Amino acid sequence: MRKLLITLLFTIGLVYCQNSDSKKLKTTSELVNILSSDSLEGRYIGDSSFERAAKFVENYLKVIEVKPFYNGSYRDTLTIFRYHSFNVVGIIENRNSINDYILIGAHLDHLGKMDSKTDSIFNGANDNASGVTAVLQIARELKKYKFDKKIIIALFTGEEVGLKGSKHLAQELKAAKINLSYVINLEMIGTPLSSFPEKVYITGFDRSDFAEVANKVLGDEFIVSNGEEFSDGLFGASDNYPFYSEYKIPSHTISTFDFKNYNYYHSVSDEYSQLNIQHMDFIIQRTSKLIIKLLQENSEIKLKN
Repeated sequence: MRKLLITLLFTIGLVYCQNSDSKKLKTTSELVNILSSDSLEGRYIGDSSFERAAKFVENYLKVIEVKPFYNGSYRDTLTIFRYHSFNVVGIIENRNSINDYILIGAHLDHLGKMDSKTDSIFNGANDNASGVTAVLQIARELKKYKFDKKIIIALFTGEEVGLKGSKHLAQELKAAKINLSYVINLEMIGTPLSSFPEKVYITGFDRSDFAEVANKVLGDEFIVSNGEEFSDGLFGASDNYPFYSEYKIPSHTISTFDFKNYNYYHSVSDEYSQLNIQHMDFIIQRTSKLIIKLLQENSEIKLKN
């Protein structure tokens, strides 16, 4: 009992420190380190580890002044199997915003823990604390500007068990007649592409003209077409897909995971120490610049036949 009490007090103290220090979290390194820490125990949908991760994200959204999407609440609740869970959803808008939206998202959940006498925690640093960190940093940058479109910031639950959270949110937004123009999802950006460092690929490359428009506004081939070798195969494997399926709009995942550059996918060794933080910072900076330019120029992204 005494050991359990000490562990509980330590966990509560650590989470309190994380929340109270969140105003100081100015770096990609700090964010991804906390989101993939042992204290968050793999962020599994069915236990308190996901709740703690979500509270940290909610608090960070408050600090950067991203408003809750749901009448004072960030939580889009749903039941996954027998578990109560929720997406964390915020909104960036201003008084002159039109009734048109884009969505930027990443999945927050991971695989939790397993029985082991050595390392038992699936920290999910690349999958997908890296993507969540990118969304939070991009949101903080977007808050510096005023755009015509409204921006939904979504951190999903239940990706690892079948895209459950993103399916729920896509259906909910469609039922509420939220006019989504396009979706940008981020996943596994923790290490550089093997053949194209400082570049990214998108899933479903040929489903829309997103890459063409994006590279044009940046004046650089940031999104490489060579990603096509796994682009189609992964198109339906991440949280972009439910929005494509429900809305029939351009919906893509940005990633730099190419099956050769990271050996720790769904492994307990997917930890902060394996990530290339300099690379992450560069990808986040370029993606932020891309989204800002797309919004400033009111760029239209179209599906291809």
